[in-house]
Order: sequence, then C-alpha cells, then structure tokens
Amino acid sequence: MMKTLFPLLLASSVIFPTASWSATGPASDLDPALVTKCESCHGEHGNSTSPTVPRLNGQQQDYLQLRLKEFLDPTRGTPHATYQMWETATNLGDRTAAGLAGYFALQTPTPAAPKGALAAKGEKIFQEGAGPEVPACASCHGSAGKGKGIVPRLAGQHAEYLAQQVSAFMLAIRVNETMNRHAWHLDGDQSKAIAAYLANGD
Repeated sequence: MMKTLFPLLLASSVIFPTASWSATGPASDLDPALVTKCESCHGEHGNSTSPTVPRLNGQQQDYLQLRLKEFLDPTRGTPHATYQMWETATNLGDRTAAGLAGYFALQTPTPAAPKGALAAKGEKIFQEGAGPEVPACASCHGSAGKGKGIVPRLAGQHAEYLAQQVSAFMLAIRVNETMNRHAWHLDGDQSKAIAAYLANGD
C-alpha cells in the first residue's frame, strides 16, 4: 500500500502555492524580538536542547532560507513542523528570512560526537552507502556531514530528530525527491546508526 501511496504523495507537492523568495543576504536591521522568538524553541543561538527540535546553529544559510520557504508547502515538512512554523514562515519577507538564516548560520555549530558500535556502523553507511539504492550520504552532505548550500548540515544534530526525519522521508510524510527514494531502502536500524554517527546528544 505504501508503494502505491508514495507517488501520490510526491505528486501532491505541486498543488500548494509557494511565495516568491530570493536570497538577498542577511538583513542588518533584524528584529531582536524575532530572534528571541526563534530561540524560544530552537535554543539560545539556535543550539536546541530538545531532542525533537532541530539545531540551527551553524546550519547552511541557503538551506535555512529554503526550509522557511518550504514550510509554505505542507508536503515539505512533517505535520508537527508545519503546524509550528506556518505562521512564522507566512509572515516573513525575503529580507527578514535571509537575516534569520544568516544569523543562525554564523553561530558556532554543535560538533558531532560519535561513539560506540552503532555509530561505527553509521559511519560506514554514511561514507560508503548501503547497496545500490542507498549511495553514500557523504556524496551530498560532505565527508564530515557539514552540508553545502541547500544541502543541510547534519553533523551535531539531535539523534532523535535525525531518525525522525529519515522515517518521514521513508514514508514520504516529508517530500524531498532525493531523500524519499534513498530513505525508502533504509531499515530502522540503519537510520538509527546513521543518526548515532552524526549526532551530539540523545
């Protein structure tokens, strides 16, 4: 049933309108109150302490801007994330979005802290892949998991959050054409191993 549902969910991504966004660079007049609002959930400087709320500190600026845009399309995020971010994303202009993305991108990133056999298994998958349908994660996210441009930094993220997102990609709850087709072929133990290798905490 899921394989039948999968293409339908992918197709649904085109029916939701999105706003016009552009990368205009960090805003010099970024409202401190807006930063405080973001940090109330994502933690001081974006270094979230909640295992299900993503860390933003040191994240790629282009990726953060893209995610703010994608929250206007409910297929591009989990229902919980869309609910939490819809109002904020709807009311941000291009310049403010760029300013927020720039601010969090400049914060000191949380380093990955891999340890144990599970993390070692995750490192092998991340660096080498897991068969023909699951290429090395490093081929897009970089050998250290730092990402580049619109490809997100994964290193130092919460393990629980990473595992949840892989599951969301696997079930096409969160639509991303590249990640959907690769996550589809990962099992639960493999996704937990990758998270253990990349994460800090949990």
